Amino acid sequence: PDHLPPHHRVWLEVEAAAMKAVVYLGDRRIGGHLGGYTAFTVELPARLPEPLPLTFHVDNRPDPQLIPSDMSDFFLYGGLTRNLWLYTTGPARIDHALFDIDIQEEEASIVLRGQIIDWRPGLRLHIQLHDPAHHQVIDQIAPLTSATFHIPLPPLSSPQRWSPEHPALYTATLQLMQGEEVWDAVEERLGFRSFQFPEGGPFYLNGQRLLLMGTHRHEDWAGFGSAVPEALTRQELTMIREAGFNFIRLGHYPQAPAVLETCDELGLIVWEELPWCRGGVGGETFQQQTKTMLQEMILQHYNHPSIIFWGLGNELDWESEHPDSSDEKVLALLQELHTLAHNLDPRRLTALRRFEPGAAVVDVYSPSIWSGWYRGRYQDYEQVLTQAMARYPRLIHAEWGGDSHVGRHNQGPHLPPEVETALAREWDHSETPGLALSDAGPYRPSRDSDWSESYMLDVMEWHLQTLLRQPRLAGALQWIFKDFGTPLRPENPIPYVNQKGLVDRAARPKDLYYLFRAYLTHIPTCHIESPTWPVRVDEPDQPQRVRVYSNCVRVELFLDGRSLGSKERNPAQFPAAGLVWWVNMAPGPHQLRAVGHCMDGTTISHVIHQQFVPGPVGQPTGWTHRIQQTRHPLTGDEALRVEVQMVDAQGRPVIHPERRVGFVVEGAQGWLIDLGIPDGSRLVETANGRASILLSPPPTTPFTLHLAAQELSTTILLSPEPHSSTSTAL
Repeated sequence: PDHLPPHHRVWLEVEAAAMKAVVYLGDRRIGGHLGGYTAFTVELPARLPEPLPLTFHVDNRPDPQLIPSDMSDFFLYGGLTRNLWLYTTGPARIDHALFDIDIQEEEASIVLRGQIIDWRPGLRLHIQLHDPAHHQVIDQIAPLTSATFHIPLPPLSSPQRWSPEHPALYTATLQLMQGEEVWDAVEERLGFRSFQFPEGGPFYLNGQRLLLMGTHRHEDWAGFGSAVPEALTRQELTMIREAGFNFIRLGHYPQAPAVLETCDELGLIVWEELPWCRGGVGGETFQQQTKTMLQEMILQHYNHPSIIFWGLGNELDWESEHPDSSDEKVLALLQELHTLAHNLDPRRLTALRRFEPGAAVVDVYSPSIWSGWYRGRYQDYEQVLTQAMARYPRLIHAEWGGDSHVGRHNQGPHLPPEVETALAREWDHSETPGLALSDAGPYRPSRDSDWSESYMLDVMEWHLQTLLRQPRLAGALQWIFKDFGTPLRPENPIPYVNQKGLVDRAARPKDLYYLFRAYLTHIPTCHIESPTWPVRVDEPDQPQRVRVYSNCVRVELFLDGRSLGSKERNPAQFPAAGLVWWVNMAPGPHQLRAVGHCMDGTTISHVIHQQFVPGPVGQPTGWTHRIQQTRHPLTGDEALRVEVQMVDAQGRPVIHPERRVGFVVEGAQGWLIDLGIPDGSRLVETANGRASILLSPPPTTPFTLHLAAQELSTTILLSPEPHSSTSTAL
């Protein structure tokens, strides 16, 4: 720009380019980067004789020399997936500035160290620190005698401590000065906190025991892939905090600066991970690039108080893309990474999940334990966890839970008797490589259960009760907060979507979200299982189980306005902390209302509507359908939902066996929403015999919707007015 002083320079920072990038100005290469999850900077000419195109060549084709491996169970998206920033400096600029903070009793010592690009004599650094109330607590000017600097700052007495309950953030401002001219300025937010993780646990933050109750996050959102807008990032992390979590593992790669900034603000403790996921170890190029990625992750995110753990890898026992890889070579690289991490950052801990030989190398280890899903019964989780805690000195259990398909509900049993019997004899609850996606192998709920929300409520509540009563446990991380896309798992009810989330891929809560709120928060919560269970089909005189998930001290349940009595919540009772009613329902529609009575005298209520259909019903012979106006789950624009229900020859709803349904629309101005969500997937399995699809914008003229399902394919002629729709079986 013409207004810049003659000696100023122009820089472009790229937060992420997946997975390899080369940057050109006109025909000249001006920079590049390997690795899709850390930032890089290129310099642009301050002045050009004529306009030139700035071109990014970005490549995410499989490359075994880069991590993560394409064997990974998540999409390795391509393109420019995060922000780009244009800024100017003087002839020199700050490359990085790291704050080393140590707390002894009620005093914090601070050392600032870093690097200057193109240092020259006469440079000074003006350092200011403001407390959370914006009061200045440090104001210092230090001469810079070389390109590297190491500056002790005045100690702070009684600094406000950063914690999940009180995420106090200080603001540091650095100005690089030549004379009175500011050449560069950097702002960092800092937190003062101390932690201890003794062998045998538990974990302490600021001298107090803190049970790390966590979840995981992939940088993935319906309709956006990994290019998640910052507003949605903050929405998701706020939901995580409001579900009661104080801990998050960023699986399985460094995530956007907005993620770390929001974790700092919300008080979410972070395990951030190097993207070494599966695939073994390659040669010198592979190993050097892996070390570079670790260095970039640590240096770029060093000042975030939320980060306590540097994850060095995940599932390193997987088969390798490299013919000469071996456990010994993986172990050797892991040891180098551990040493490098501690050299770069001696104040944090290294962590690793699922590579048994590496458990003794890192500071913190998580074995594979998938009780009630990939192996074993969830009822045996406590015994398996206790054995693991005895074996690994510093254990955090990362990844537990399982998949659920929204809208699938029943009273159980969720497993065939022969599966229950076999699982009761299993004490190895690990997921071995390849087992998750195989049709062969031993019985396991991931293959043999009903994939219902009802079963997963059982699995996760049992885990929560177990975890909350362990006095020495440091922490655990449920997998995963939000459903996400994957190149694997075409057989899932929503193909190519990992459905282990507490919310769907568009962040709409499942029942599980309210289970966690009921156990982990004081936010008034009262939720009946379930708004996505509109039809119950059962024997005429069979009482129906109604479960309410609440943190209120007492809950009263009403059926069609008639009280069915109150129950006291007992967090040690299973299931639903004792908030379970067995209700006799007459055929037809019903209203269920739960009223939770809070400790402070206030109340909170939840209402759902259910229809009871006395069985037995016949085999499915066709479909009924309904259409309704709704909103696009991402944009909020008008949309049309078409829901279909399997029925028998008498038109009664059939809830099983489930079928896979494919949707195709003809003659509509709108289009099917295909986002990998329960009501937005062209191919989806039914849930209690139902499936739905969204169209946006809503068609204004009649159109045809084709359903392709085994032995039940149908064509439905639809119009925007529900009464004029017709259905024809094929």
